[in-house]
This record gives sequence, structure tokens and C-alpha cells, in this order.
Amino acid sequence: MSMFDFATPLRGEPVQVVLPQVEPERPSLGAILRRLKRGANFIILGGLFMLATAIAVLGLLTPSYTSSIQVLIDPSDLRVIENDVSARTPQADSGVSLAESQARVIQSDNVLRRAILKLNLQDDDEFVRPDWDNPVVNGLKRALGMLPPPASRDPVNLALDTLRLKLGVRRAERTFVIDVYVQSRDPEKAARIANAIGDAYFAEEAAARTEAAKRASDGLAARLNALRQDVEDAERKVVAYREANKLVASSGRLLTDQQLSDLNQQLVTASIRTAEARSRLDQARSMKLGDAGTALPEMLQSLEMQALRQQFATLSRNTAELATRLGERHPAMAEQYAQQRDLQRLIQREKERIIETTQKDYDRAAASEAAVRKNLDRVKTETVASDRANVGLRELERSLESRRGVYEAYLRRAREASEQERLNTTNVRIISPATPARTRTWPPSPKVVLPVALVLGLILGAGIALMLGDRREERRPASRKADLPVAARSFRAADA
Repeated sequence: MSMFDFATPLRGEPVQVVLPQVEPERPSLGAILRRLKRGANFIILGGLFMLATAIAVLGLLTPSYTSSIQVLIDPSDLRVIENDVSARTPQADSGVSLAESQARVIQSDNVLRRAILKLNLQDDDEFVRPDWDNPVVNGLKRALGMLPPPASRDPVNLALDTLRLKLGVRRAERTFVIDVYVQSRDPEKAARIANAIGDAYFAEEAAARTEAAKRASDGLAARLNALRQDVEDAERKVVAYREANKLVASSGRLLTDQQLSDLNQQLVTASIRTAEARSRLDQARSMKLGDAGTALPEMLQSLEMQALRQQFATLSRNTAELATRLGERHPAMAEQYAQQRDLQRLIQREKERIIETTQKDYDRAAASEAAVRKNLDRVKTETVASDRANVGLRELERSLESRRGVYEAYLRRAREASEQERLNTTNVRIISPATPARTRTWPPSPKVVLPVALVLGLILGAGIALMLGDRREERRPASRKADLPVAARSFRAADA
């Protein structure tokens, strides 16, 4: 009898056998090397494939070349003249902002449009692609909304969009040097475009300065008419006020002030003359009481008096000599004494004439002094009245001077602004002009691309080799897994 009765029904719960999960073992270095050795063909084919692909791609890509210029932006402008309309005096932290702003100006449409029109880039196929002639393609684009309207197909605008994609502007940190890059399929064209952009930038800056000066000049000229009218009105008010108050001016001074100054000087001179005439008169009066031989003051000397006194002295000397020889009672002495008396009378009459003349001189001097004093008093009275009227005159003159100063400042500024339209004070220069590039920018050089492609191909082939080797190991027969059901049945029977 068999140990197991298969006809006997099994009792109890079925037993479930759970085998422990075995983690796959990591391949060792030797296994990896064996897989790579077996897949050497894939590695070589991968490298050759990537080399061929790189060569084909390099042959299909259109090369492009890059040329650049360097522009130095000096924050301080050239000081050609003072009071520049658009003078830039940079603050401590405004230089960098100014350089960044100028970098934006270089990329602006105005600058790029100047360069496009200068080089006729709107007629270049590289910058303006010709329209498709295929009606099917155009219809499909129109249906998909990819065909732009005719108004936006301006060649200059298309060239502008393309140039903006090929243009790069960069400023190095902590410098005022701006690098302008331009890419093109032709190295000479790239250099021409870069230099043209530099020239266009200079032209745009000069035009902006000229336009600013022109606006300032026009604004000042428009304001000058009103300022000139204000000055003329103020001058008419001053003239009318002078006429109404009889304030006559000469050489910038009122006539009453000049008269007062002149009369003061005249009064001093007249007083001195009067004092001198009075002194001479007193001396002349004292001379009248003196002897005929008394010496006269120098101011009272006259030719006739000198002659009479000389005759009197000679006669007196002769009389004295004759009296010594003949004696006082000699008849000849009577005639000598008679001649002396005649000369004394003549001298006395001359003294009286001198006194009379001196008196007249004194009277004239005193009258002149009195007249000067009278005129001075009158001018003083007029000066007081004119001083009161001069208060309003000075106010009008101050208003006139202020308006005239503003007008002259505007006039001078308008002339300076007009002259600045012909000057370019921008302190910007190109320190490195663009030259044709010797090597292309895109695609990279085969010396770089081919080794990289070879390495990538070898890595790709090695990956394929390792993957295929792993799959071969998974296909090996698993005998232990085939014996698992028999063992499970035996275990269930034993349990019964």
C-alpha cells in the first residue's frame, strides 16, 4: 500500500510556502570587463556612428562669424564751453547707470536703423528672407495664422528684427567699456556691421545733442520776445517818471546832484577868494596911513607905485646930499622939498587907487560868494524834493535792471544754445574697431566637436554592450524554480 492515499481528501488549511527574496547581485568589475570585451563591436560602432553624425551635422550647419567693437563711455563730457545745455556732471553712483543707459541706446531702433540704411541690409538675403512663392505653403501659413500681414513686411523692419537677434551688447563689470558683438555668415560683413553700429551710435548721440540744443534755442528765442517787451515797458516807465518829476540825469547821475556837488566846490573857491580880497583890503587901508617910503605888501605892488617910490627914494637921497653941501636954508632946497611933496601926493593918490581897486575886488568876491550860496540853497531845496521823487525812481530802475538782467541772460544763453547746435561734446570713442574674425563662432571647431562626439559614441556603445550582457545573464535556465511545485505537493500530503 502506498504511503500516500491520493483518494483521501485533504484536511486542514493549505500551506503557503514563501521563499525569501534574493536581491540581485551587483556585477563585479571582472563581469563588467567581460561584458565590455564581448560588446567591443558595439563600442567601436557607437564611436564611429557619432563621428559620422558629427561630421554630417558640421557639414550641414551654416557657419557664423562674430566681430566686435569696444566703445568707451566717459561720464564727464568735453568742456568745450561753459554752461552747456546738456552737460553731464556725474554723481558718485551715476556713472554705471549712464553706461547701462548708453548700452541700451546702442541697441535702440534708431541706431540699428541707421546702420541698416547705411549698409543696405534690407536688401541682404541673410537679414531679409524672400517670401515663399508656393501658394500651398502660403495658404497653410495663412490658415494657421503664421503669415504676417503685408503692412509688417517692411524690409527695414525685417532687417531690424534679424539684426537684433544677431547683436549682443555687454558691459564688463566696474568699467565704462561696452562690447558690441555682431554675428554674420561673412566675417567681413560682421565687421562692417559692427563698425557701422558704432558710427550710427555716434551720429545718434550727436543728433540728440543737436536736437536738445535746438529745442533750448527755440524755447529761449520764443521767450526773448516777451522779455524784450517787458524791458521796453520798464524803460518807458522810467522815462515818463523822470519827465513828470523833472529828474534830469547826466552820466548816470541826477542833474541836481551834479549841481549840488559843483556848487559846493564853487562855494569853497568863492569863500577863499573873498577871504583873500578882504585881507588885501585891510592891508591897503593900513598902507594908507603909512609914510610914502613905507614898504608895501607884495600883493599891493604895482608898476606905477614902484616907479613913484623909486623916484621918491632918489629925490630923497639927492635932497639929503644937497642939504649936506648947501644947508637947509639954501634957496635950492625949497625946490627939492617941493618936488618931494609932489611925489608924496602922487604916491598917496596911487594908494587910494589901489585901495579902491582892492575894495572893488572884495565886493565882487563877496557878491560872487553870496550868489553861489543863494544857488546852493536853491539847489538844496530842489535836491530835497528830487530825493523824495527819487524813491519811486529807484524802485522803477531796480525793476528795469532786474528785467534787463534776465533778458540779457536769456539772450546770451540763446546764442550759446544756437552755437552748440554745431558742437558735439560727447566724450565717447571707439577703443577697438571691428576686424574680420579668423575663426567661426558657430558651429564649434572640429577639433572640439569630433573628440567629444567620439567619446560620446564610445560611451553609448559601452552602455549598449553592458545592457546586452545583462540580458544574456537573465536568460539562463533556473532549475531551482522548476522543482518548486513538487516540493509543495509533498509537503501538503505529509500534513494530511
